[in-house]
Amino acid sequence: MKEDTRKAASEAGRYGAPALDKGLDILEHLSQERLPLSQLEIARALARTPGEIYRMLMCLEERGYVIRDEGTGKFRLTLRLYEMGHRQNATTLLRRAARLPMEALAEEVGQACHLSVLSGRMLLVMMERIPLCKVCLAVGEGSRIPVLRTTSGRLLMAKWPEEETLEFLDQLEDFTSLSKAKREKLLGELSELRGASHLHAPSGMTEGVADIAVPVGEPGSEVAGALVISYLSGTRHAEQLARKYLDALLQSATEMNRNLGILA
Repeated sequence: MKEDTRKAASEAGRYGAPALDKGLDILEHLSQERLPLSQLEIARALARTPGEIYRMLMCLEERGYVIRDEGTGKFRLTLRLYEMGHRQNATTLLRRAARLPMEALAEEVGQACHLSVLSGRMLLVMMERIPLCKVCLAVGEGSRIPVLRTTSGRLLMAKWPEEETLEFLDQLEDFTSLSKAKREKLLGELSELRGASHLHAPSGMTEGVADIAVPVGEPGSEVAGALVISYLSGTRHAEQLARKYLDALLQSATEMNRNLGILA
């Protein structure tokens, strides 16, 4: 038993970074406070001694992450973390995370795939990848499509909080022009989709075409999209192909999320 305990402690120490932990604890705590805090107040909140966090505060101040008020000497966050987080916008992050997985996906299944995001009141096809030497359906990178006519648009909206979804829908003529019964039916469908891993449905744009969409990124954030394969649904072996496409899409979405730093 003692041997196991020593081994566990050894492994924990091998990967631990106490100084980094203290620095992150300070930043996270200050981010939750509306008013500046003294060294003693921070130490008490983190259950540490003032001496433990003194050097860390000095380092964070020197690097520009925290600043001291001239009058009180209390610490507050600067905008450095905000600036770092916004050096790469959501579009750049998604494109980088998606490029290789989408290229591999298109070659694996022999079909074009595209990544769509919500842009204003429209759905934007941000990226598309087409396999080499194949005849396949293509949507067109840069295409803008009414949200409610797309499988990916409905899937993305279903991941939002209900209030945000209703507020967004009230701005869409495609929704407000529907009868009350049809609006309620659509809202019910979106509610059922809230926890879904994918949406497989007939295309709202082209007859005889079906779409399979899976969500990627952080639902409800700017870094959120839908990875989609569109295919001819009336062909032989369409059902078997659809299962193949879905498995490949889910695998690619997992890889994209990993590239974004989102762990399952």
